[in-house]
Amino acid sequence: MSHSKPLSPPSQLLLRQASHIDGQALLAVNPPDAGCADELAIANSWHLHAGWAQHWPTRHHFGASAPQGEFDGAILWLPKEKKLTEYLLASLAALLPSGAPVWVVGEKRSGIKSIHKTIAAPWGAVQKIADGNHSSLLVMRLTAQQAPIELADFLVTKALPQPPLAPLQLASYPGVFAYPGIDAGSAMLLDHLPQFKAGTLLDFACGHGVLGAWLQRQQPELKVSYLDVSAMALAACAKTLELNQLQGELIAADRLNADLPSYDVIVSHPPFHTGQATDYSIGQQFLRNARQHLNRNGQLWLVANRFLPWPELIEESFGHCERIAQDNKFAVYLATHKATANKGAGSKSQRRSRR
Repeated sequence: MSHSKPLSPPSQLLLRQASHIDGQALLAVNPPDAGCADELAIANSWHLHAGWAQHWPTRHHFGASAPQGEFDGAILWLPKEKKLTEYLLASLAALLPSGAPVWVVGEKRSGIKSIHKTIAAPWGAVQKIADGNHSSLLVMRLTAQQAPIELADFLVTKALPQPPLAPLQLASYPGVFAYPGIDAGSAMLLDHLPQFKAGTLLDFACGHGVLGAWLQRQQPELKVSYLDVSAMALAACAKTLELNQLQGELIAADRLNADLPSYDVIVSHPPFHTGQATDYSIGQQFLRNARQHLNRNGQLWLVANRFLPWPELIEESFGHCERIAQDNKFAVYLATHKATANKGAGSKSQRRSRR
């Protein structure tokens, strides 16, 4: 995300209808585009996406809970997850005064066309302001301010069997990938990960922390760092660690930044969506930079949908890519940071792994 990129379709629609947005102290919720900051009366912004937050030019708050402050309205960029929408609206109902307007903007494929069917008290009737850019802009008003809520009110936990250990307790909040359990790809990766020796490990795009926590319980001397772009995911990961009496470093980022150290192991189920949109950029950046964040002989383990072009990127970076396992949807890949990347040997290894 950068200022030079065009605004998202919902933001374009919002700015075209700026004359309908009144209020002197608005809270922007989940805004993807920094270009909106100067065009509307935004007093603060609540970001759930670390990448979007770092480009916001004015006051911003990154976290799973709403910022403190007095606001006379809000603008909500609709997320794709219905449970997350429910959580955000419940947070706003406790934060805003009675009668406060909330403008909701989103792409039609995000569910905004049917949102009026799910909006209920304490929100009033939903009114459509405009359509455009395959998006809609709606407004509704809070009929009565609600009692404060806690993030813990929305916590869901699942027990994941991990013989011979006690089950791993997974925490999840609305908006976390695979909420409220574990996705099939990560489950497949867990079936093929070895038990690593003591060292350092990065769980990239960690979600609720299932990969790192699973490995750390097997080898308590592992020092695990958990990186994710989502404030909801990092909150869930922190709770997973607490429930399993584990320690770990939490990193809010959408990429492998240059200031990150090198690790002995990196594990991941890299994302390929940002919101509703297919977005290969996070996975591409991750795979092009993973090798430089691995110690000598360090290993990259990841799972991905088979149609994604990740093996080619791994091959370019590491000089080889081994396919450890696959089914009709996912594949597990392994690459090692060798002293000298042997492109020819890597290509043969990749060809063998695809047979």
